[in-house]
Amino acid sequence: MSESQPYTDDPESIRAYRLRVWSYCEDLLRETDPIIRANTALYLAEVAATLARLELEEANLLKAIAHQ
Repeated sequence: MSESQPYTDDPESIRAYRLRVWSYCEDLLRETDPIIRANTALYLAEVAATLARLELEEANLLKAIAHQ
């Protein structure tokens, strides 16, 4: 019997954070209420900052592997 594959990504993965950034961007573009837009922008900023850190870690890891 083969291993079952998970239906979702790890919620802390780079892919999950990329999808969150994309989703918040879409929400921000569609939203008309200024209070909700402001809150969405704050969420987007937090998620984007986390994504930036994860992307940097990934880049540094790939760079270290390439220079072995």
